[in-house]
This record gives sequence, C-alpha cells and structure tokens, in this order.
Amino acid sequence: MLNLKTTMFSSKVHTADSESGTANKKEELVSRIRDGIETALSEIRQGRSQGKPLDSTEVTSALWELGDAFGSIMITGLKLSEKFRFGNELSAKVYQEGNLLDDMAEFCLKRRKKLPAITLTEEAIWSFYMNVTVFCPEVSRKISESKDLLTYGRDALDAIRIPYIKGKADASQKLMVQVIRSTTHNMCTFCDVTVTSVRAAGYLPVYLKYLESDVKENDSVLTLASASDIMNEHDASMMGNQADVEYMMCGIEEAIRCDLGQSKGWFAFEFAKIIGNLAIFDANKKTLVEYGVVGPLVKLAKQTEEIEQITATRTLAQLAFDDDNKKTFVSDEETDVVSTLFDLAKSSPFQVVRESAKGVLWTLSEHLHSSKKYADLAHDFFEHKAKGHVMISYSREQRPLLLRIKQAITEAGFPVWMDIEQMRENVYDRMAEAIQNASVVLIAMSYSYQRSEYCRREAAYASSLRRARIPLLVDPDYTAEGWLALMTAGDYHYDFVRKPFETKIVELIQELERRCVPSGEDKMDGITKQESVTKQPDAHVTSSHGHPTYSVPSAHGQNREPASAVQSETTCCRKHAKRWKKFAKLNKEQFGTWLEKRHLPGEIFGNYRAKDVVFLAQMKEEAPEFYYKHVMKLFKTKNKLEALQMAADFTRSLEHLKVSDGES
Repeated sequence: MLNLKTTMFSSKVHTADSESGTANKKEELVSRIRDGIETALSEIRQGRSQGKPLDSTEVTSALWELGDAFGSIMITGLKLSEKFRFGNELSAKVYQEGNLLDDMAEFCLKRRKKLPAITLTEEAIWSFYMNVTVFCPEVSRKISESKDLLTYGRDALDAIRIPYIKGKADASQKLMVQVIRSTTHNMCTFCDVTVTSVRAAGYLPVYLKYLESDVKENDSVLTLASASDIMNEHDASMMGNQADVEYMMCGIEEAIRCDLGQSKGWFAFEFAKIIGNLAIFDANKKTLVEYGVVGPLVKLAKQTEEIEQITATRTLAQLAFDDDNKKTFVSDEETDVVSTLFDLAKSSPFQVVRESAKGVLWTLSEHLHSSKKYADLAHDFFEHKAKGHVMISYSREQRPLLLRIKQAITEAGFPVWMDIEQMRENVYDRMAEAIQNASVVLIAMSYSYQRSEYCRREAAYASSLRRARIPLLVDPDYTAEGWLALMTAGDYHYDFVRKPFETKIVELIQELERRCVPSGEDKMDGITKQESVTKQPDAHVTSSHGHPTYSVPSAHGQNREPASAVQSETTCCRKHAKRWKKFAKLNKEQFGTWLEKRHLPGEIFGNYRAKDVVFLAQMKEEAPEFYYKHVMKLFKTKNKLEALQMAADFTRSLEHLKVSDGES
C-alpha cells in the first residue's frame, strides 16, 4: 500500500477529513498538517537536545505525531498530484534533520535480539518510514543502503509470522507486520532503485510464507503487493488467487466512484500497480486478462489524474506482450480498450501518458494493421526506415558504464544512437526509428532491463526486424534468466562486470569492425564506419527542442532498406532454407543420432521429427517471443535452472541446424 490505511489514522484526522468538502476546509487541513510536522520536529529536537532517548515518552510520542501527519496527507481533499507535491515539500525537512534517521535505524538494530517483542518506539519508527517513503526517495535510499536495517525488518516479519497467522499476535505485532510490508512496497514503488536491495535482504521468501497462509483478502493483497515488487520470472507462478485479483478489480471501480478516490483505504492506482507488477511475468499475462482486469484498467485510464492514466496504460502495456491478449485487445468491443488507447495517445494532457499509450498500440501494431476497424488509425503511427548505426539499448541504472562504452565506440568511428537525456516526446516513434535504422543493437543486460516493459519492447522489436544483436553484461548482481536469457542464448556476451573494461571494449570494437564495411565500398551489409573521427561531433546530440537526435552516414540516408542489406538478408534466408530442407528429410534413426551428438534429451524430443525441429527454427527466426515461450514449456518438468540451461542448449543447436556426413 502506498500510505497508512485509514483505520490507522488518528481520530482528529478523520474529523478533519469529514469536514473537508469545501476549499476552505482543505486549506485548513493542509495548514494543520504543515503545523503538525513542524511541531513534531520541534519536540523531537527539544527532547534529543535534553539527552532524552528515542524511546522516551516525549520523543516516541513526537515520532508518532510526525508519521501520522504524513499519513494524513493522503486523505485530504487535495488532488493526487497535489498530495504528492505537498508531501515531497514537507519530507525534505525531515531528511535534513541531522542524524535523526541514523539514530532511528540504530535503535531498531539494538532491539533485534528482543524480537518478536515490539516496543511502541519501533512501531512509531516504522510507521514513520511507511508514510514518508511515499514522498521522499532519499529516505528510501537511506533505508536501502542500511542492509542491517532491511534485515531487521525481514527478521521482525519472520519472527512474528507464526503468532500472526495463528491469530495470537498482539496489537503491536499486528501493526508491525502492516507497516513493514507497506514500507518495502512504498520503497519499491516510489524509488525503484531499491528493489534489488529489498529482494537481496530476503523479504520474498517471508512474504510467500505469509501468502501461503489462510488470511483475509485485504491482508493477502497487501502481502501480494509487497511480494510482487521484488519477484522475478522464477517467481511468476506466485500471483495470488482469483479472489485476490477480483478484490483488486472491484477496488479499482469502487475507488473511482468514491470522492476520496479510495476503496477500503486503497487508491485505484495502487491496485492497478499491483496488477501491473504481476503482469510483468509471462505466466500471468493471459490469466489476468481472463480474470477480467482490462475493463477496470480502461476505466482507470479514463480518469483525469496523471498517476491514474499512466499506471493503467503501463499495466495494459505489460498485458499486451501476450499473443492471445493482443487478439483480445483488438477484438474487444465491450471495454473498447484500443479506442481508449488511441484517445490517450492523441489527447491526454500528459506527455508520458501519450507515449505510453502509443507504446501499447505499437505492441499491437501487427493486429491493428490487419483489423478493418483500426487499420486506418494505426497507419499514422508506424513508419519503416533503415540505415546503419549502433544502437545501445539499456536501463538507466547502468548509464555511467554505457556512456563509457558509447564514447569508446564513437571515438573508434562508429555512429551511435543512445537515449541519454530520456526521450520525452514521440518516444515510440523515435525508438522504432532508432531500431529500424540500426545495423547492430547492443543489449545491456541487467535486472532492471529484464523487468522493464520498455526495454523488453525494444529488444523484441529489434529481434523481429532481425537486427544483429550483441549482449553486454553490465550488472554485477544480475544472472541472466527468463525471456532475456533465452533471447540471447547462443550469443557471445561481452562481460564488462568481471573483466577489465579496456580488454572488453577492444574486443567489442573488433567485433563491430568485423561487422562493418568502410564507407565507399559498394556493398553495405553491416555498419558504415566513419573514415574521419578526429574532433568528430558526438553522435548523440540535442536538438533545438532539447530532445536527443542522432547522425547517420549519408550512404544510408534513404528512407528505405539498402539494396545490399536486403540482398544479404535474402541470401541468409536462402542458406537457411536449403539447410532446413535437407535436415527435414532425416529419418528417425538419423534424427536420433543428431539428438545424441547435441546432448538433447530423448525423453523430450523422442517423439519429434526432424521437420518439427525445423519448424521451431523457423519460429525462432520469424516469431522469437512465441518461440521462447514454447521452448520453455518443453522443459517444464525440469527444475528451473536445468530447464533454462537445456533451453539454451537447444537454442544454440538451432543456430547450426545442418546435416553432417554421418547423419545424411
């Protein structure tokens, strides 16, 4: 949850809220909150200056007042955007309050051995964390950087779990479970760089144990929210039950109807965010749509607040990565999801929403173009060009390293496209053009890249256009898994984490040299290297509007596929077709020999024919996302690591699908 639920607010806040129907009452409540925070901070300062510890009655009481004041912001009559601006303004004062945050963390750590017993001061500290992390990313980062404090929260949850599940927890323990779950959820929601730290602290196994217990719906949804923030694709099957999803769907619609925009203490966009977290994982996408989440999401997308529109469209974007869901979206007459997306893409007052909606339409483009209803509308959104630069596809957390790589490649004479300043307008047009104009796409593999629907869309589109792909390892905490591991299986990975930068960048530039032909050559089947690089302007510059642009060689300046590139791709396809046709003629014994040589399990492929493997090879070339889903299902009886390794081995085998003398 994104704020302290209404059942935990002080009675004076409820009284003020019930009278907040007029503008004057809103202003009065805002003034009272501001004064309350100032008073609480003053009392904390005074107590500490007198040498009173945090667990003194005076300081603990002031900490409670401080947390309650921040929590009360969410039930004012302000618009959502106004609430966040107001909370951010006030939270800055707390963050600047000397070493208060350090002392709060130290107090909790001293109490670790006393768990599961909880003091009022610990409750007050974590209630404060819960409410302030909605507004202040700096506090989230500080908690994240204190690994001991994060593990204290995990240990507290684990220690309280049994009495909590059995209904024997006392009031302090019950509240502690609520506020710790909410704190990690807020951290991951409003400061996403903390996700890795929260997961590394071991919260997910604890949350999953809570989910396995028989608890009431509202409680399980709160745990599901906290768990979904830190899940990866190995945890995809843990998505809650249908009752949880239906609870959230009803909650979205009830919150939309409510004047305060809440349902049982939840905001509509909170529920949409949880559904979006679950929709990141392929195993959940189709099920969520079958449960009926599209209708409530469309209603949320039609609301006026930016956070409501963007949360809804981003969740729809995740759902749209499933092939069956794409068909459902385009054929859906009841929710009219596609028309809503077109409306948002054209007329939302928020640029980020317009771009997000356009991104969903871009994902649906193939089905939209073949639809009688939407073909004309879709035509204006998509253009196809091709040139020949190096594109760097990355997540912003790894930007410093990627900037070093970009500089080295540019100095070596290659035109480079990299979104440095974060595209703000026409994002998907420009992303599409960048990929279409690329000869090589560098995939900067990281945990945040794998979770990003934007990055996944880039990688999938580059694969569908058969752009050359070079994976880069850039995240020391990431091990390749899921769709990204399968997409890059068989590719050589340039390791910039465990190997010296100077060594790997030379190898990468040599690979780009191998793929390029100097400008002036007649045939252009790769990157065009610029002949003069001395004092060359940065390949990534900023336009007069402040948005990134890029330069490309004049030889590739036409808005059409270069003839030589088409010839190269055609030649490649002919070679594939010739080898595939020969391979498909293998008899059962010959095919078995091929399987043994490649160490592929007979219990899985024993009933396959050679022509079936050829079909999978064609699927990999023409529909890579569908291939990756299918091949993982082949090995579903194995444990997850073994399944991934076997899928990678099989994918590599398809790269060399040919018949040796012994097999022919």
